[in-house]
Amino acid sequence: MGLILLTSALVFGLQAGACLSPLQPYAAPRAFILQSGSASGRDRPDELTKLASRLKSQSASERREAAEQLGYLEDARAVAPLLEVLNDKDPEVRAACVDALGFIGDKRAVEPLIALLKDGTAFVRGAAARVLGQLADASAVEPLLASLRDGQASVRAAAAFGLGSLKDERALPELIRVMKDESPDVRSAAATALGALRDKRGVDPLIQGLRDESRLVRVAAAISLADSGDKRAVPALNDAVTNEKEEEPRTQMQESLQRLKAAPDPS
Repeated sequence: MGLILLTSALVFGLQAGACLSPLQPYAAPRAFILQSGSASGRDRPDELTKLASRLKSQSASERREAAEQLGYLEDARAVAPLLEVLNDKDPEVRAACVDALGFIGDKRAVEPLIALLKDGTAFVRGAAARVLGQLADASAVEPLLASLRDGQASVRAAAAFGLGSLKDERALPELIRVMKDESPDVRSAAATALGALRDKRGVDPLIQGLRDESRLVRVAAAISLADSGDKRAVPALNDAVTNEKEEEPRTQMQESLQRLKAAPDPS
């Protein structure tokens, strides 16, 4: 898989509800955990109790693994013990708890995760931003908008992902602003989020994104323009395909152009 395709699978995963991202390199593959026997907390009532007790282990790696497996159980009874460990001294344990809460999807986690947007470790803040988007609670919009000004590009990108998942129009002006962020990762995340919002006011910034120096941003803008269904973008997207010198992005942009042309006209 080429760089563009790999990055697209990660960047655009939020539109398909994916939980994994480059912000969680420590997370074990879910299939491995399930094959290890932890298929369901409800099917194995003792499993949750055992894992919750391991959250108190002296070993950080054991606490992290317990948090991951609790998330894969997708059992709401795991929320309380996971919330208790959100202030663990090890940042990988904190991030694993955040991811686990994302798998479970319980809104009791919203306020604690908002507080974690100020964590001292960037990848913990990024994980919190991403999962807040997954939890689909409007109270996270303003805190995530503030995170778009975080000093770390990875956190700004995660905040853009989260806002895209929330699909709240209050995010539109800030997402348009960060389309000019210094980091291409942030710009591509903002382009993806604008596509998720599907607000006509985001079309012109996305058209400008087709001319970005980063191919990741160009592809993200093309995909989002196709998602918008706004055929005003057809000429610009056609020009972008013609002018694109790299094969992989050109192929993806061509697919986006075809999808946009095939979109139904507004009634």
